[in-house]
Amino acid sequence: MEKKNVYRIFTIADYEREALYFREMHAKGWKLRKVSYSILLSVIKYTFEKCQPEQVSYQLDFYPMEKSDRSSYLQLFKDCGWEHITDFNSFSYFRKAHSEIESNAEFEIYNDAAGKLNMVHRILRLRLLPILFFFSMLIPLFLKLLSERDVFRGLVFLLTIIDCVLLLALVVQISYIFWRLF
Repeated sequence: MEKKNVYRIFTIADYEREALYFREMHAKGWKLRKVSYSILLSVIKYTFEKCQPEQVSYQLDFYPMEKSDRSSYLQLFKDCGWEHITDFNSFSYFRKAHSEIESNAEFEIYNDAAGKLNMVHRILRLRLLPILFFFSMLIPLFLKLLSERDVFRGLVFLLTIIDCVLLLALVVQISYIFWRLF
């Protein structure tokens, strides 16, 4: 069996673009097998397996849950004709051949605005808000370090500048995620 690893960067807001990418890969004869972190944590490793090219719809669902609820969750999707591929970072990956799709509503897991909105709210509540809260708690610490006058002032200033740049990069990334989700 032939395998292929692809390394890509997708944010949690790019779940639709990610699903479209899998669909294109499947049409080229590569079906998704596994999703995992790469050595560089900012890049995601996708493992594909050689297959017959066909039109397949891929969907991602963000739904963190207890292991006891997992079997009923997967059974629900199986009953609707969706094949579960893998799980990664609280996202579940599903696919369904276009030949098995009977109506336009079946191309997506959430074919209504309320379902999509609920998933976006889960992403925001469980991923982005804790990060924003944590970094907002660091701002007073950064300001205090800037006002300190001690022997290590130059080192503290340099570390504070580095932290501020990283915080600014995070704010830009989170702003992008909010923009993409809404």
